[in-house]
Amino acid sequence: MNSYFASVEQQANPFYRGKPLGVCATKTSHGCIIASSKEAKKVGIKTGCRVDEALVIYPNVILVEVDPPKYRSCTEKIMRIIRDYCDDIELYSIDEAFLDLTGYIKNYEEVITIAKKIQTRITHEVGDWLTCSMGIAPTRWLAKFASDTADKGSILILTKENLSSYIKDMPLTDAWGIADATESRLNALGINTLDELARYPVINLMESLGIRGYELWANLNAIEMRGLERARTPKSVGHSHVLRKRTRDIFFHKSIVMRLAERTGKRLRDLGLEAWGIYAHASLNKFGSVGGSKKISEPITSTRAIYSYVWQMLESGITRHTATYYAIGLFR
Repeated sequence: MNSYFASVEQQANPFYRGKPLGVCATKTSHGCIIASSKEAKKVGIKTGCRVDEALVIYPNVILVEVDPPKYRSCTEKIMRIIRDYCDDIELYSIDEAFLDLTGYIKNYEEVITIAKKIQTRITHEVGDWLTCSMGIAPTRWLAKFASDTADKGSILILTKENLSSYIKDMPLTDAWGIADATESRLNALGINTLDELARYPVINLMESLGIRGYELWANLNAIEMRGLERARTPKSVGHSHVLRKRTRDIFFHKSIVMRLAERTGKRLRDLGLEAWGIYAHASLNKFGSVGGSKKISEPITSTRAIYSYVWQMLESGITRHTATYYAIGLFR
């Protein structure tokens, strides 16, 4: 889905349509923009921008606080549509899914027909302001790469025949999974574009990057590495919270930590999992941060135990300074 959270907000309120809009964790000056409408992106307000920065860039930007139930409701409607055409589905995130149509279709023309039907039904049954980009390819990775790089609202097909011409001279960081650090390592090998990476001797890549080198090469040569991932068990669960007000009231901060511990613990218990490690972080107003991660000797699942560990890790900083943000996580 394109600019999903922002588009859902514009769908819900017609007065927001066609205007720069940012969905933020909180509307406080230090709140973070977690989704920008296409109009906001055009004026330079991108995901990760702070509220005060966004207001400098475009003073009339519309700011709305994140509303997860609204987005989940739209996703559920979209998934019901998708399931009419395919049973093999991986819901990758709240705004993205993989469909394995192997065995359902005979050729790419049939895939395009299904894709267009899904797009049309999303417009008519979920919202006329919502658009989605679709990538069609022989592998999971290439399908996502195609949807990421396709024009908004369009359908892009990548095959072994047109792939090399499509990626010619394309920057490395346009590819899913290649960030600045990996780009630097590839640059050191004389690889500067995706087509150069696809042609690079795979043995040499593996000598420098290990199995990761093979994965990068295979992805760009239409070799399936994993297929759909169904019912994935998460390696970690967590919650975070940006404070709406600044206060030194220690009981207030304890209540925030307890609430995060309860939410995180509930997710853990709902999944039927135990945690053997814990992560806690608090950003302090003008004084950096406090926290860290640690392994624990016994598995934990209860809210009380989670709270106890988190408070021990954060108390020293919180009691001396004003916390502005909390994040806690549990891992296996």
